[in-house]
Amino acid sequence: MSIVEEAYRKAIDAMTPAERIERMVNLNAWAREVIERQVTAEQGPLPPEELKWRVALWIYGGNPHSRQLIEEVLTRVSN
Repeated sequence: MSIVEEAYRKAIDAMTPAERIERMVNLNAWAREVIERQVTAEQGPLPPEELKWRVALWIYGGNPHSRQLIEEVLTRVSN
């Protein structure tokens, strides 16, 4: 384990469960914002509801069942 990995592990281990969850929530929100910017850059401005589902498609679209469900919703919100 590198010095950086060891320092990171110690910092994470020192967190309370609530702090870990807060960190996870913040990182998840940050990742969604990055994906929103990417989708907007590729497709232009979208209504908030459609953007939300396009982000979901980006995240969960690798699963065929999820992709189908999200695409069905997208047909309704994008019309």
